[in-house]
Amino acid sequence: MRVLAVSDRVEPLLQGPGLESVTNGVEAVLSCGDLPFDYLEYLVTFIGVPLFYVRGNHDPRDDTGKHPGGCIPIGGRVEDFGGFSIAGLSGCMWYSGGSNQYTERQMSRASRSISRRLRISRSFGKGLPTVFVSHAAPRGIGDAGDLCHRGFGAFLDLTRRHNPELWVHGHVHLYGRHDNDDSHDLNLGSTRVVNAYGYRLLDL
Repeated sequence: MRVLAVSDRVEPLLQGPGLESVTNGVEAVLSCGDLPFDYLEYLVTFIGVPLFYVRGNHDPRDDTGKHPGGCIPIGGRVEDFGGFSIAGLSGCMWYSGGSNQYTERQMSRASRSISRRLRISRSFGKGLPTVFVSHAAPRGIGDAGDLCHRGFGAFLDLTRRHNPELWVHGHVHLYGRHDNDDSHDLNLGSTRVVNAYGYRLLDL
């Protein structure tokens, strides 16, 4: 399955006549947060495939009732699609008390809830390989040193428990990266960790 992962930066290449050539063969879009909702609505409308999203620290909170039309929220949820379980975790490390910011303890609770959902799914015989979508990175794997951009240690526990094929995140900006450049991809055990800043095309 080919997916388009997007985060943090509106890509001119994905707007206008270039969209179809870039997204040919894409079966789903994964949004890692901090993108205008009208941009997500544009992508889901013109690519014509499901778009799964989590919220970043510059997005409105879930309880505001604001959401991108036609898109599927996966923050704190698990959705099955294309032979995979897609699990989502919104937000970043608490640094100012703003929107979608969480302490390590809060994210640990959210991570345990996601684990329960995945175990329940497996108990019903699904047993699908897992893809995690988050805004923040796992701690020490593609995050940054300042508090705002520090990753969550709870995400490391999730990879140990569920051994996902892919963990895709945003939040840490990669200035100067060439289009769809994989040179910043990292590995956490057998899990490929991808920063989707701007956009990435990924084959699962």
